Amino acid sequence: MSDLFGSLFAALLEIAKTIVRFIPIAIWAFVTEFVADLETMESLATLGIYLLCVVLANLIQALIVLPGLLKYKGLSPVTVFRGMAPALNVAFWSKSSAATLPVTLQCAKERLGVKEKIAGFSLPLCTAINMNGCAGFIIITVMFVAMSNGFDFSLLEMLAWIFIATLAAIGNAGVPMGCYFLSLALLSTMNVPLTLMFVILPFYAFIDMLETSINVWSDACVTCIVDAENKS
Repeated sequence: MSDLFGSLFAALLEIAKTIVRFIPIAIWAFVTEFVADLETMESLATLGIYLLCVVLANLIQALIVLPGLLKYKGLSPVTVFRGMAPALNVAFWSKSSAATLPVTLQCAKERLGVKEKIAGFSLPLCTAINMNGCAGFIIITVMFVAMSNGFDFSLLEMLAWIFIATLAAIGNAGVPMGCYFLSLALLSTMNVPLTLMFVILPFYAFIDMLETSINVWSDACVTCIVDAENKS
């Protein structure tokens, strides 16, 4: 039985290696098909607007909303940012808030003086459910890809998608490309062609870095606010 399952596992690995070799060709084929379908520069401009919306949604959260919340609670955004800088750096390059959690805990406790019991409860919880950047990416991507394929959304449906994206982000794992696969799943349930998702894929590497950093930054802001409320 051991030899049988070992052989099956080795066979699966070989199949996976073969599939991986063909992924660049598949992506090239999807991109080629998309470019061939472009009749005007308007489609490229639309893709640029989409990417701009995703980046702006993340930057508004990171640079306006969260610092504003810290100031409202009497905390210095600059001090919190400097204290969490190593964790944000790890989050940016690892693209995984879960993998960054040990560094996030260390920065919160040692550099910002957050109580251990608060950091130990708040940060793991936030890492699991507080995916600000992911929620923004999901709703913008679903709307863009669906509408590009002829789908229309009423105002009520758009409002409903805000809650759907938020709930999907809460259930998202803190691993690389989690938001991308969630968006794929949601679009698949709507029977939307996924060609555009493969065009977005090359840009998602940077978007994922940005989103993960903002997720960790948000976790730190929430934790510092809870710690400050506890001290007051």
